[in-house]
Amino acid sequence: MDIASKIMLVASILMMGYNISEFLASYQSLSEKAIDLKEIAHENGAGEAAMRRSNFLLSFILSAVYVVLTRFSDFAVWITVLVAVKLVLTLFISDFALLQILRKGEFPRKTYLLSKVDAFLNALLGLVIALFLVL
Repeated sequence: MDIASKIMLVASILMMGYNISEFLASYQSLSEKAIDLKEIAHENGAGEAAMRRSNFLLSFILSAVYVVLTRFSDFAVWITVLVAVKLVLTLFISDFALLQILRKGEFPRKTYLLSKVDAFLNALLGLVIALFLVL
């Protein structure tokens, strides 16, 4: 197993673990985090555009690294494209959830359910990639 595959395995396990924790998080805890985020943004004078930009850049960089690792781990091109498409959808869902929090000051139930589905699919993606690397 080459170095890219080893890094990919670790990244997949981390992605799976993080998304499982997000999937298992209760509505109450996510709502409290949303309120805290809005308060911190207000205290620091961070505007909506700055918050969205930093969220997008951080998520985009992590997603791009994951996609590049997928390609360097000798996965088929179609798998790399599938991973890229899924992570782009995650970027849009993340931005949508952030907008809901910043504009409404809460985490709406529909956004909560959408984030749950996204977290489940990301955890599943991490598991499948890790299994492909090990088997």
